Amino acid sequence: MPETPEHTIRVPLKMLQLTGPDGSVRPISFDWEDEEGGKIEVTIDRIISITPASELKSGTVGDRYECEIKGRREYIYYTKLAPRKWFKVIPVTEQEYKNYYRLPGEGD
Repeated sequence: MPETPEHTIRVPLKMLQLTGPDGSVRPISFDWEDEEGGKIEVTIDRIISITPASELKSGTVGDRYECEIKGRREYIYYTKLAPRKWFKVIPVTEQEYKNYYRLPGEGD
C-alpha cells in the first residue's frame, strides 16, 4: 500500500462518462491542466477496479476507481450523494495546502 502524503487536496474533474441503464457510471476521459497551464484531455485506458470509498474529512460517500492511464495506475473518485461529481486527490506542499483551504480574508 503506498504511503499517504501528509497534505492532499481534492481537485474536481470535468469528466466524460457513460451511464448505464442501472445508473452505473464508467469514466472515459477528463480534462487536466498541464505544467504550462493549458488544458489536455486525459483518456482512461482501463478500469482496474471499483471500490466503495468514503472520506471521513468531508463525509463524502462514493467509489474509488483504480484506473490505468498511459501505463500508470491512478485513482479517481466519484461521489454518489448530490451533488454527484468526479475528483482526484493530489499531494501538495504544506504551503499549497494552506493556500487552498484559506478562508476568504485570511492572509490578505
